[in-house]
Amino acid sequence: MRGGTEPDPSRRNDGARAAAVARMLGTPLLPWQAYVMDVATEIDPDTGSYYYNRVVISTPRQCGKSALVDVDDTYSASLGMNRRIVYAAQTGKDSEDHFKEFRDRIMKSRLKQVVDRFRLSNGNMSARFVNGSTISPMAMTKVAGHGKQLDKMTIDEAFSLTKEQGDTILDAVVPTMNTRLKRTGVNAQLWITSTEGTADSTFFNDVLDELRAGDGDPRTCWFDFGVPFDSDPEDLSNIMRWHPAAGMLWYEPQLNDFSLQFGDNRRGFARAFGNLRDTGLSERIIGEDLWNATYCAPVGPDMIDGTVCFGVAVDVDATHTSISAAIKSDTGVSTQLISVLDGTGDAPAEIRRLAQRYNAAVCMDPKGPGASLRDAISDAVRMCDLPQSDYLTVGQAYVSGLENGLIRHAADDTLDQSVATSARTWSGDAWRITRRGSTGMTSPLESCFLAAWGVEHTPVEYTPFIL
Repeated sequence: MRGGTEPDPSRRNDGARAAAVARMLGTPLLPWQAYVMDVATEIDPDTGSYYYNRVVISTPRQCGKSALVDVDDTYSASLGMNRRIVYAAQTGKDSEDHFKEFRDRIMKSRLKQVVDRFRLSNGNMSARFVNGSTISPMAMTKVAGHGKQLDKMTIDEAFSLTKEQGDTILDAVVPTMNTRLKRTGVNAQLWITSTEGTADSTFFNDVLDELRAGDGDPRTCWFDFGVPFDSDPEDLSNIMRWHPAAGMLWYEPQLNDFSLQFGDNRRGFARAFGNLRDTGLSERIIGEDLWNATYCAPVGPDMIDGTVCFGVAVDVDATHTSISAAIKSDTGVSTQLISVLDGTGDAPAEIRRLAQRYNAAVCMDPKGPGASLRDAISDAVRMCDLPQSDYLTVGQAYVSGLENGLIRHAADDTLDQSVATSARTWSGDAWRITRRGSTGMTSPLESCFLAAWGVEHTPVEYTPFIL
């Protein structure tokens, strides 16, 4: 395991009881699965029930994750009368296919004697046990409208969710689970499971990044399996060392076959068997050497000499708003990141303050995640008219300006990080920054693009700032 929650020896756990269910189900726990169950079922001495209310599992493919979910669902169903357990996958077909495999497994096991009935009608599948507990499959798209109280829910393949989609699901189900301890005596649990995703996996990426940074809720336990981030995923011996099921569910000759099946899609293989995020970032927009060669000193408010324009950009899902300034003088254009704000709520007041103080125009993308913010400030500040067709040129113009010595940028760690993690997407012969295809905040760099374009296209009625 390359990261995650360690067992607490001061707390007892129900791992042995869950392992007994696994054996009866015909899927004895692998060592990594037993480790997860021991930690996830630790008991809070104050309540006598689960200490953790959320379990996050990140694993490679072909490790037995689905079998582990089935074991815990079945064990959870045994903890009381009329418990409600839901398994949610990307689509209804995915969840129903998983459920049918679970049915086949349990009906061939010793546990079939505790099953009351299976309902297999499309859209209304469920397993009902003799104690009244049920396990039901569900598409993620239907979870938010479910509305019923749940004792356990699994969000499987969470990489498929954007942050907005994932947060919508959590907003719908978490409140229904919070009351279960008092009502039933058993703490409800939410499981979030997945292989690492792509740059588009903004929900699961955020979950993992927060946990890896040590900022997670103490009532969340997490488990992160895969090759070390700085290791070679093409080295099959490296995969064999770190994959939690290597040598138990399959062997190295099979791993070679798995690798060949991915062909030229090497990032796909690294994601599937190394559990490494596929960032899709094949090249930087601005080369490191060019970026390092075009630094300039930051400019203070009392040092401005020339025309000023502010560029404003908003990250995908409106998580951050970045404001940069471009200053045009006889020696060229210098750009400088001014601030990065959380969300967009404080942005209108700050943009108005800066624009009015420096009598400056503001340049923004007329579409995309910043469109509503642009509409909110357009009556209060002087906006540069940026046609959508010209938006495709702002990044290229900025890079060309750096290459020709016409544009420089003030040193800033946040801006440096944005440059290092921002990717581009092509439209014909033109390209633009890709917000979802990048691996970090794109708004700092994009705001510099916009500021530099805007300072060259300042409205003619604009009066330059004078100290």
